[in-house]
Amino acid sequence: MKSILNRRPAFGSWATLVALPILACAPVACSGNSSESSDTPEPSTTRMQIVSTEKLSGIPTYVKGQLGAAASKSALASIASALHASGSELVLKNTLQDESGAVHERYTQLKNGYEIVGGELVVHSRQGVIYAANGNARSNLSAPTEAAAKVSAAAAAVRALSAYDLGDFASADPNTQLVYRRTVNGTGDALELLHRVTVKGTQADGTPILDKVLVNAVDGSVVARLPTIHTAKNRELHDLKNKTTLPGTTVRTEGQAATSDAVVNNNYDRLGTTYDAYKELFNRDSLDGSGGKLISSVHYSTKYNNAYWNGTQMVYGDGDGSTFSNLANSLDVTAHELTHGVTSNTSNLEYSGESGGLNEAMSDIFGNVVEYYGAGKVVSDNTWKVGEDVYTPNTAGDALRYMNDPAKDGDSLDYYPDYTSGVDVHYSSGIANLAFYLLSQGGKHPRSKTTVSVTAIGIEKAAQIFYRANTQIFTASTTFAQAKQWTGQAAQDLGYTQAEISAVADAWSAVGVTE
Repeated sequence: MKSILNRRPAFGSWATLVALPILACAPVACSGNSSESSDTPEPSTTRMQIVSTEKLSGIPTYVKGQLGAAASKSALASIASALHASGSELVLKNTLQDESGAVHERYTQLKNGYEIVGGELVVHSRQGVIYAANGNARSNLSAPTEAAAKVSAAAAAVRALSAYDLGDFASADPNTQLVYRRTVNGTGDALELLHRVTVKGTQADGTPILDKVLVNAVDGSVVARLPTIHTAKNRELHDLKNKTTLPGTTVRTEGQAATSDAVVNNNYDRLGTTYDAYKELFNRDSLDGSGGKLISSVHYSTKYNNAYWNGTQMVYGDGDGSTFSNLANSLDVTAHELTHGVTSNTSNLEYSGESGGLNEAMSDIFGNVVEYYGAGKVVSDNTWKVGEDVYTPNTAGDALRYMNDPAKDGDSLDYYPDYTSGVDVHYSSGIANLAFYLLSQGGKHPRSKTTVSVTAIGIEKAAQIFYRANTQIFTASTTFAQAKQWTGQAAQDLGYTQAEISAVADAWSAVGVTE
């Protein structure tokens, strides 16, 4: 789950434990296969240009050129081979056609019949011809077979609960899924065999939990906890009346007149502004790109200091009047949470590690891009503050997070060399938040941690770059270094000038992402 704060899970009958987050997302299922045309040309590998590579291995992560027909399995196989993947292990996950007519096919990787979490390849085509591909699916990694699993599913479910704090109440489903996940261990790059355990529950503050916990099937160690609920124009408003069973009573739907509840009406308007901003700025028709309904439930629980996206809808607490006022009244909180829905429908950035920081940053960035749009496309000091209109209502001028100076909140990172794997994703988001701010507005690192001077390209151009990267290029396990490379590629794809493309690289260098 993703929320706008930073806390953690409760349920009932599996294995049980008693944990805390503030903005949350949902997984995307895999389905379908690529089609084949018998008379399509082979990809022109002699014209293949390597755009980016992995830091340690040097293996390509992004290639472009005239790479063959989009309907050809042989073209897919040749491209996969160039990226050290195997076409036989790739299964079509989803297909997106953007406003320019380009088609982006996202494949997930299977090994021995099991999904590789984060193993993806994205193929980009226009008018039936593949012009680029990127990803991190690798076919040459050693992988233990199912016979190596020494930890049972039931034992893995119990182990999964050790990832939670005593303030949480959580239960784990004993029916697990075996999956792989890439890791770099002491002997080289390999795949771990894992149990993927579904954990449900409720955090101490009342926020529901729906996580996927990865438990090593060989030694029982907990590898990662991946929330699927993310906190913080077909609108549908529900009133929970301070209860917690979703969605609550329907009180206003699209086109209906205002109600007597100002919170319902305010949130109806915030949903509309978010939809309008995505449609006008990026030609995106709602979260799924296909006009999906925007559902909100307000008045969740009692004095609940959070808001979250649960993979299907938005949920808002009223706040306690001290830490937060009613979160449903905030435009950037609403847009932040709904952007988790956009991300889960596209890149599906894994909500852990570097990709988790990027996931949160996408929501902060586009939450404030929507706020800029809602202010009449005017940039102000508030454009770079997160949740400033509802956070600590008795303290003027402060905010939950500051994109132009992330460290100002006392927790967020503003410099990549300070990053460690244990940093909460709400705080590591500051790295990309600051890169976006510098790209938009120009200047140097606010605390002089680097001396790089960034040339401003404006908030809308910066937003187009990050939107294209998130929806069309990023994969589930994208790192900050890859984000630097791939936002640069997005700027090039958009036809921006060389100076603007260079500004993208400078913005990341200014926050310490040098690869």
